[in-house]
Amino acid sequence: MSSNNPSTALTMSELAKVAGVSKMTVSLALRGNEKISAATRERIRALADKMGYRPNPLVQTLMANLRSSRPANYHSTIAWVTAFPTRDGWSKHWVHKLYHQGAVARAAALGYKIETFWALAPRMNGAALTRMLRARGIRGLVIPPVADPGTRLDIDWAHFSCATIGYSFTEPRLHRAAANLREGMTRALTECLQRGFKRIGFALPANTDARVNHSWLAGYLAWQQFIPAKDRLPVLLAPDRLEDLLPKWLGAHRPDVIISPNFEFLKWLPSLGKRIPEDISLVTLSYPDAEDASIAHISGINQNNVTIGEAAVDLVVSQLQHNDAGIPAHPRVMLIDGFWNEGATLATTAKEPAVRLIKPAGRKRTKNNAL
Repeated sequence: MSSNNPSTALTMSELAKVAGVSKMTVSLALRGNEKISAATRERIRALADKMGYRPNPLVQTLMANLRSSRPANYHSTIAWVTAFPTRDGWSKHWVHKLYHQGAVARAAALGYKIETFWALAPRMNGAALTRMLRARGIRGLVIPPVADPGTRLDIDWAHFSCATIGYSFTEPRLHRAAANLREGMTRALTECLQRGFKRIGFALPANTDARVNHSWLAGYLAWQQFIPAKDRLPVLLAPDRLEDLLPKWLGAHRPDVIISPNFEFLKWLPSLGKRIPEDISLVTLSYPDAEDASIAHISGINQNNVTIGEAAVDLVVSQLQHNDAGIPAHPRVMLIDGFWNEGATLATTAKEPAVRLIKPAGRKRTKNNAL
């Protein structure tokens, strides 16, 4: 039986009859509910694909509304697949803990639970991890940022609904939830300009720039095209130790404020005789959202990391509900805007008023530039 013709769409009842199971069993199997054995879930999904079964979107919406009106019951596990040299290495990073916190909370609200799997464990490889996950009936995977950009996981992706977090996991190209870093740079620059700063410097390690797909750098360099040439400071993009290059860069270019994702400037600048913010202001692009009081006062962008973790789960659950699996032909990227944390390291006003932004000249509308 085929259902390519919408007027003769295969129903769940018909699929259940062919499969020799109840309609409820089909419903649970297609949603990955672990009450149904892994073998039965796999058989029903394969049969549904073969027969061209597609869920009715109106019925799905109705059922989703009904489920949301009552407490969510557990019905499946989503794997949190880490790729750090040690089992718990990821949890040493505060940003990863916030991603995980958001993912766990969102999964629970939707009736799932998050379980961590270490992809780089001894004697573990992609095939072994695939077998382990499938044996557990796990169909949803979240890949948080990896320790080394470019890390590949040889998982058989065809069996899983996946999403990754951030920019460091690049192959294969999966659906992605990430901070809107370019918008974060724009907001940081805007805050500096509104307070009168004009010599705004940007500094970061080259490996950090690579991990974020050059998003901050792109935003900063684009902004520089619209300011006077005399106020365009070269980026301090350090291939190795940023602090070793800092004194020369400060002396040569005399920034009024430094924008950077590195908290270490809170130590480096005072060690060079610079008071923050009296002598030089500091803005972070990645507010720590942590309990460390020594850095909690820094001004800058809070990337909204808990919400990013939630968004990654939403991407996975959406695929599970639509029975989508494998490497997507057209990956979706969900960008989450951060928000400004006032802090105390950006002076209220600059010593000298800032020069207004140079706006690009207007163009006459012609047939060739209608876009």
